[in-house]
Amino acid sequence: TLVKAEMTSEVHLNQDIYQLMVISHQKFMVPVHSIVSVFALEDILQLPHTPDWLSGVAHIRNAIVPVVNLNELIGSAEPVIQSAYPLLVLLRHPRDSQRWLALCVTDLSSVLLKEDLHKMSSSSAVHPCLKAVLDNHSQKIHWLDISKLFEQLIKEQA
Repeated sequence: TLVKAEMTSEVHLNQDIYQLMVISHQKFMVPVHSIVSVFALEDILQLPHTPDWLSGVAHIRNAIVPVVNLNELIGSAEPVIQSAYPLLVLLRHPRDSQRWLALCVTDLSSVLLKEDLHKMSSSSAVHPCLKAVLDNHSQKIHWLDISKLFEQLIKEQA
């Protein structure tokens, strides 16, 4: 059961709430507490000699933030068309609130509560940046591992 994106005072801990994001036609989820904010996608500065999954960097809140294209990172067959991603979701590192990265997304649909996850079947992830792949009424939801996304960035910089 999906819950519409309404944050009420009845929900105590936002680490038990997950934001569902659509990237092209695939669904991903991240903990709500990892999201700093959501912006309209503006200019992304592409960098030479970077992996395909790193779209470039964006200037957000007086910081230069790496922008990750998840379809490229996890090896999706979906074509990458930058105009298909009108939103930029700014995420914070789980253990360092001063480190950010951004994801280009098509849509932010709804939220899932932790108890909803137990009702879904899961399978192991095919990429290290995913915790699991959940099945919600024949729809696949990729559970992102935010820490691993940041590790992937650090690995590429080394």
